[in-house]
Amino acid sequence: MISVLIPVYNNWELTRACLEALAASGTGEETEVLVVDNASSDATPQACPALGRSLFGERFRYLPQAANRNFSGANNIAAAAARGDWLFLLNNDTLPQPGWAAPLLRAFDEDSRLGAAGPLLLYPPDKNGLHRVQHLGVVLSPGCRVSHLYEYLPEQHPVVARPRRLQIITAAALLIPRQRYLALGGLDEGFINGFEDVEFCARLCREGLHQRVIPEARIIHLAGQSEGRKDSEQANSARCFALCRQLLHMDEPAHWRDDGYQPELSPWLTYAPGLSPAARLRLLRQSGGKPAALAAAVQAEPLWQEGLLLLARQQEAQGLFRDALDTLTLATRLHASPETLLPLLNFAERAAPEDTQSLALLREELTSYLLTPEEREKRLGDMHAELLAAGETELAAQAEALRREAAAFFAGPQQRLVQALQSDGDPSPSTGQPG
Repeated sequence: MISVLIPVYNNWELTRACLEALAASGTGEETEVLVVDNASSDATPQACPALGRSLFGERFRYLPQAANRNFSGANNIAAAAARGDWLFLLNNDTLPQPGWAAPLLRAFDEDSRLGAAGPLLLYPPDKNGLHRVQHLGVVLSPGCRVSHLYEYLPEQHPVVARPRRLQIITAAALLIPRQRYLALGGLDEGFINGFEDVEFCARLCREGLHQRVIPEARIIHLAGQSEGRKDSEQANSARCFALCRQLLHMDEPAHWRDDGYQPELSPWLTYAPGLSPAARLRLLRQSGGKPAALAAAVQAEPLWQEGLLLLARQQEAQGLFRDALDTLTLATRLHASPETLLPLLNFAERAAPEDTQSLALLREELTSYLLTPEEREKRLGDMHAELLAAGETELAAQAEALRREAAAFFAGPQQRLVQALQSDGDPSPSTGQPG
């Protein structure tokens, strides 16, 4: 039996939708459901027990707490009370889809070194009914940053279905044998609603185990709905780095290469999975620069950044302003850097000059990329050393080349960005890239 553990704190409507979706997903007698209420002050204490019993009968338990035990504490309480052989940690801002359980259980039968498994988490459908990836695995990027692998790619993209071993998966939806969870001591309660899953997976890696996301198991994740979700991010990150730096290694560039992409370090010191020159040329020739063909090409390969920016220019020229905004927003989500953020700012200044709050936020984000020569030199030096230590010699060579080209960068791309940020709403007529 699978024990589904759901920590909650207010947001009753999210919990209600989660429980109803879980009941409709078809697991039946195979599951029990434990909701740990972290001292909610909304309708949860009154409404949750009744709904849970109506949906799951005796297989439902409501565990109210006198104080907020946070994500780790709530899951540990539920794990101790669970009766199943398996624990499925589940956020209340999720909507389990039919058939989610069987592929996860099957993965453990097929892989003796599997520590934990999770479903593919998808954002709700967009206006065209398209689901995009929210979680396909967590990867460690240069600079010791954690991020979601291929976030915002469409679910049909070939890399989504590709089997891969991971160091880290999110605890927003994670299946693990109960005895393994308990033997590891559960989630570390020193974290406050963030990074506890990274540290937990690091302990699994220490035991010689790896993690996987199973694309056949799918759950919709509304993401970021918990109150105060980011309040302790800096402290959580520092604690995680201190505990895990010897247990985890940089793996994002390796996943990109395995999937046929070229890891690229931009002049703005951002990393992205780049397409080969041959692949870019092929996409450009296939699209012929025609709007419909170009739209199809970037839908098939959204990581073709130049194609997204060209499509946005065409959409704006045709008066399709909403489409152009969506295209530019997607470009920034796939790779946030001045190459995508500045075209978005230019477009927003033309299309919606009255939205001063959004414009200010874009300008603030772009300003964060401006560095002094000394700051940029130090960051590139640190990157070069880190990449060499990780065996990423090609990326290290890119970092060294950017150090040598500092004068050209400050006289060119950075100077143009400074000028754009100093303008008073009179942007250049093009949504093209800076530099």
